[in-house]
Parts: sequence; structure tokens; C-alpha cells
Amino acid sequence: MVSSGFIMLSSIFALEPEKWSQEQSLQKITNYNIAKFFADNYLMNCTSLDYTIIQPSVLKEEDGTGMIELNPEHDGSNPIPDVAEVLCSVLERENTFQKVIKMRGGTTPIDTAITKI
Repeated sequence: MVSSGFIMLSSIFALEPEKWSQEQSLQKITNYNIAKFFADNYLMNCTSLDYTIIQPSVLKEEDGTGMIELNPEHDGSNPIPDVAEVLCSVLERENTFQKVIKMRGGTTPIDTAITKI
């Protein structure tokens, strides 16, 4: 039986404060990223949960594509349905436990990307 993990919805580069001023979409949400920085760090360092931290880039209210890019170098955007699909798909996948997953829209099918983590 696979155990269920704890999923944290965060913000892209929340654990990389040096990028907050470099990425245009992050410049106006510094306080949000400060909160996410501390929440992500607490989960990683002060709990024993089987966590997965999902760090999507800008959320867009548009139709999902079912395609993502993991661990991008720069920000981008994500259709909200794609982020929701990723959140659901990592819940019982032990290969995602204890991982921080940065994501944006891309060209890899979600299931394929998550399986390769």
C-alpha cells in the first residue's frame, strides 16, 4: 500500500530569494514569496511528513493543455487546470516525496513528467 503524501502549493522560486527581483512576475509579490519561503522551509526542515512542494509559475485562467515543463530556469505561466492535475497526480507517487517541483507550461505530458522525477 502506498502512503499518501502532503502536498504544498507554493510559488516558483519561493526558495530562491535572489530570483524574486530578477523575474518580472515575482517583483510585485515579494511578501507572498516571503510567506511561501518560510512555509516551504518549515515543511522541509521541521516535519517528518512525506511532502511534495509544487512551485508553479503564474496561474492563468485558461484551458489546460496537459503539458508542462519541470524545473525551468525562468518563470512562465500555467493554466490552472494543469496545476490542479499535477497536484492530484503527485499525491500517491512516492518518487515525488521530499521533492520541490518547479513547473510552468511546456511540451511534456504531465504524467510523463511526473513519472520521470
